Amino acid sequence: MLSQLVLLCVMLAPSLVSADALFAEDSLVKMLGPDSFRSALEPNQTSMIAFLSPANVNNEQLASDYAKAALGLHPFVPVYAVDCGQQSNHELCEEKSIEKFPTIKLYPRGNTVPSLTYEDSNESASAFYYWASRRIPNYVTKHYQVEKIESWINENKDKHRVLLLSKDKKVPLLWTVLANKYVGQLDMAYHRDRKGKSSVKLGMEAGGKKEAKILVYPAGSTTALRYEGIQKMDSLSRFFDSMIDGGVDLKVANKVAMEEEFVPDEKELEIERRQEAQRLALAHGGFASLIDFEQAVKDGHGADYHDIHGYPGMMGEPPKKTKGQDDTVVDEPSAWSDEEEGSSRISDEL
Repeated sequence: MLSQLVLLCVMLAPSLVSADALFAEDSLVKMLGPDSFRSALEPNQTSMIAFLSPANVNNEQLASDYAKAALGLHPFVPVYAVDCGQQSNHELCEEKSIEKFPTIKLYPRGNTVPSLTYEDSNESASAFYYWASRRIPNYVTKHYQVEKIESWINENKDKHRVLLLSKDKKVPLLWTVLANKYVGQLDMAYHRDRKGKSSVKLGMEAGGKKEAKILVYPAGSTTALRYEGIQKMDSLSRFFDSMIDGGVDLKVANKVAMEEEFVPDEKELEIERRQEAQRLALAHGGFASLIDFEQAVKDGHGADYHDIHGYPGMMGEPPKKTKGQDDTVVDEPSAWSDEEEGSSRISDEL
């Protein structure tokens, strides 16, 4: 009943600016209606949706911060908005029990699990960003020792397993998103290989400063195939789909992935530039003086943005191809590591 009264007030209020006009044409916030709303909620994907009213006096500031959050979350978490002031959306907003404006909801796995409602009074871009990114369902097993990896490989031999070796302290958001996408189909794990020593023990080179390695263990096998393709969302998804299909030779699929040419999309490159500018602006906002800010940049706050983040949705740089490059088969892991003890299924804090 309350949601009906709220919607009635929205209908009667003077609509000076429609909610969809709040977002720029190049904004990553996409407006939804009843039909597009249902199709947007993918069951294996996390989405954030704002329910807005044109009568809300704080709309412009909210839209600005919400759009910045969308920029930061791209391409991992799609960000949408619904204009509850539009007649065609009234039934949808009532169905979703919208009782105040704005109402921000997170759908961790489409309609398959209950949505979450943003309750904090802090409606800043960073608050929206962290709230959404930290609530992506986590299905990544985090290993601290190579001997734990060996146990995981053997104990889950009946499943497809995928291991990420990274020098990053935290699980990359891309890996968390992929684990959410393929839950029940792939058993995905992460190991921090800070100095490359674990890679050496696994029969590989230590690797570069930012290099990540992906090892694939098909169901029934304890021998890894090293993925040689581009480490971005769509490329990895194609390879994982081939693995799950079962009718594809993984060495052939890996060769196809290895031969993929990285063709930068101008739109994505512009998004990357905007993401970098936003990161630098946020870093500058946290310091009292320009001198402090310049020192922070030297210390890494945004200075190596391209190296750390790269093309949107990608870990590291596109692979460098060499003639005659073959698929790499990795020996089974030895039972030790210089990393921290234990392994656990944990949430990844950004």
